[in-house]
Amino acid sequence: MKHLHRFVRRAAAFVLAAALYFGVRAAHSSKGSGLQAVVDFGDGVTETLTLAQDHDYLYEVGDYVVHLQVKDGAIAFLDSQCPDHVCEQFGWLDKDGAWAACVPAGVYVVVEPITDAG
Repeated sequence: MKHLHRFVRRAAAFVLAAALYFGVRAAHSSKGSGLQAVVDFGDGVTETLTLAQDHDYLYEVGDYVVHLQVKDGAIAFLDSQCPDHVCEQFGWLDKDGAWAACVPAGVYVVVEPITDAG
């Protein structure tokens, strides 16, 4: 009986620790929370997109139309008209430092924390 009580106490402590860990992790890793995407078109031309608002962006870049979609705090290349479509295989970017590139169009996207302009 004494061993059963010890086991129950340890199991309860483990469950409590796990709940705290996953609760804190979920609170601090909200998808896209506090993040923005910087789209680099080359030659010093960039555009900063918030990941907080769902939106579709179409860019005419040289011979290509590049489609970027922001949805649920993430950004991805979708249905781009480049010849190889490798950019679409990067998937949804929602973490600081995540990046993707459409090399034929010369468009690069990197996710970074939102910075104050002042």
